[in-house]
Amino acid sequence: MAMVRVMVIDVGLGNIGSVLAALERLGVSVERLSQPPDDADSFSHVVLPGVGAYSAGMDALNTRGWNGWLHNIWAPLHKPLLGICLGMQLLSTKGFEGADSGETVTGLNLIPGEVIRMDPGPGLTLPHVGWNDVHFHHFDCPIFSGIVQDGDFYFVHSYAFKPYSAEHMQASSHYGSSFVVAVGDSIRNVWGMQFHPEKSQKLGRRLLSNFLGLKSC
Repeated sequence: MAMVRVMVIDVGLGNIGSVLAALERLGVSVERLSQPPDDADSFSHVVLPGVGAYSAGMDALNTRGWNGWLHNIWAPLHKPLLGICLGMQLLSTKGFEGADSGETVTGLNLIPGEVIRMDPGPGLTLPHVGWNDVHFHHFDCPIFSGIVQDGDFYFVHSYAFKPYSAEHMQASSHYGSSFVVAVGDSIRNVWGMQFHPEKSQKLGRRLLSNFLGLKSC
């Protein structure tokens, strides 16, 4: 991993210190940026972390020029991109959190789908907070290599990503009902995790290490 140089997008979407620390512990070069760089070619990976409302997240990305940069500069390079928690949700086509009643917010549309409020059912509350088991659907993907099936990862969220295509659904969990917790497009090299790998101990470290091992498609 000596040649790995990771960009962490920081547009004020919560405290990302734990993400930075987790990546640095894996021995890679990490740079935290609030504005898009001029030298995209010098980075090997991008991580988009975040917590909070979908509308606030997209406002922050649009205001600082990240939406256009991710589409026009980064995506054509086919280098790995990982969205974490809200960062995963923002990869979708649209979301409802923070929008006016009956309205939607346009997302990055890097993985087609929508982000909807969870409905866990009687006796369960939102947000969904804590450890929950994750069932991976595509263990042939290198990003999931060596991760035990149905192992526990850490969650904090009230909304969930609903991909339009089943091929983009990489993993699911259960909280009253089943919901998607990992999405991915291996062609575009875009990945998203609803859980927090940086807070998920050994399994989370392995997933981040696997992500850093991904190459350009």
